[in-house]
Amino acid sequence: MKLFLVIFIFITTTCHVQAGTDTLRLSRSEAIKIGLQNRFDLKANAYDVRIAASKIIQAKNNLFPEINGSASLKYSPQLQNSVIPGGVLPGFDQSQLVPLTVKSESVFGLNLSQPVFNKSLINEIKLGRINLAIQQEKNRAEEIDISFQISQAYLNVQLRDLQKKIAADIARRNNEYAMIAEGMYQHGSLIENYYLRAKLDRDNAKQLQKQAEQDYGLSLMELYYQLNIPKGTVVNISDLLDAIASNISDFQDKAEERTELRQLKFRQQEDQLSLKNIKQSVLPSVYLGANYSQQFLSDRFNYGQGRWWSPFSYFTLNVNIPISTHLKLKGKKQEYQERISQNELLLEQKKADINYEIQQARTSLSNAVLNMRNTKSSYELSKTIFHNQQQQYQMGAFAYSELIDTEKTLSVTERNYIQSAYELLLAQIKLQKATNNF
Repeated sequence: MKLFLVIFIFITTTCHVQAGTDTLRLSRSEAIKIGLQNRFDLKANAYDVRIAASKIIQAKNNLFPEINGSASLKYSPQLQNSVIPGGVLPGFDQSQLVPLTVKSESVFGLNLSQPVFNKSLINEIKLGRINLAIQQEKNRAEEIDISFQISQAYLNVQLRDLQKKIAADIARRNNEYAMIAEGMYQHGSLIENYYLRAKLDRDNAKQLQKQAEQDYGLSLMELYYQLNIPKGTVVNISDLLDAIASNISDFQDKAEERTELRQLKFRQQEDQLSLKNIKQSVLPSVYLGANYSQQFLSDRFNYGQGRWWSPFSYFTLNVNIPISTHLKLKGKKQEYQERISQNELLLEQKKADINYEIQQARTSLSNAVLNMRNTKSSYELSKTIFHNQQQQYQMGAFAYSELIDTEKTLSVTERNYIQSAYELLLAQIKLQKATNNF
C-alpha cells in the first residue's frame, strides 16, 4: 500500500511539473494558427456572423402565415332597440322600436393572414444575405490584421533573441579584452588610459547585454499577449531569422480579392438593393385572410347550450395599394442614389490605395534584399579583418587600441546585419498582407 502511495505521488508530481513548464515550439504559421484559435475578440466576432444569419431566418419567417386566436365577450345590461319598419313583421303595421339583441354575445375564432405578393419581404431576405456576407468579410479583415500583428510580434522575438546573443558575444569579447588589458597594464606594456578604456568598454557591453535581455523579455510578453497563452509557457521559436532571410520568396497577387474591396462591393449591392426596394414599395401588396369563428348569443354566458352557437367564419383578399408613398420616398431615393455614387468613388480610391501598397511593399522588399546582401558581405569582411588583427595582435604587430576599434566596427556590422535581416522579413510580411496571401 505504501509503495502504491509513493508511486501515485511521484506520478502526480511529475504531471504537475510538466503542466507548469509547458513548452511550445512554434513556426510563424503555427503561431498565427494558435493565435487565431485563442483570441477572445475573434471568438466574440463569430457571434456577429451568427446574429446576421439569424436575421435572414427572421426575414424568411415573415413569409409564413400569421395565425392568432381571438375572443370577444360582450354583455349588455340594457337591450338596445332596433327600428322595425311597418309591415315587415306580422302584427307591426307601423314602424316601431323593438329590442332584437341579446344581453350576452361571444365570438371565439382563429385568424389567418398569408402574404401572397409583397416585394419588401423578399428584398428583406436578400438584404439579410448581403449583411451576412459583409459581416463575414469584417471578421476576415480582423483575422488578417491579427495575423499581421502576430507575425510582427513573432519576428520581433526573433530579432530580440539574436540581438541578445550578439550582445552576449560582445560582452564576452570585451571581458576578454579587459583581462588582457589588465595583464598588459600590470606588466607595464599598456598605458593606464587604454586600460581604463578597456574596463569602460567591458561595463558598457554588460549594460547593453542587460538591455538586450530586457528587450527580449518584452518581446516575449507581446507574443504571449498576441497568442493569448499563459505567461509561464515556454516558447521556442523554430524559425531562424538569418536563415529565412536568405530564402525570400515573392507572393502571387490576389489583391482583387482583398477584403476591403469585397466589403465595398457588398455595400454597393446593399445600396442598390435598398434603392430597388424603395422603388418597389409603391407596388401593391396582396394578403389572403381567413377567419374561423363561432358566435354565441344568449341572455347568459351558458356556453353548454349548443343551440345558441352559430358559425361566424369568412375569407378575405386584402390588396394594399400605396397612393401617396411615392411622394414620401422621393428623398429616400435621392439618398441611396448619392450613396451609390459615393461608393463607386470609394471603390476606385481603394483600388488605387491597394495598388500603391503593393508597389511600395515590392520596392521595400527589393531594397531590403539589396541591403541584406551588402550588410552580409560587410559582416563577413569585418570578421575576416578582426580575426587577422587578433592574430597580428597576439604576435605583437598590432596596437591594442586598433584592435578595440576593429571590435567596435565588427559589433556595429553584426547589428546592421541582423537589423537588415529583420527588415527584409518585415517587408516580406507586408507584401504578404498587401497581396492578400494571409
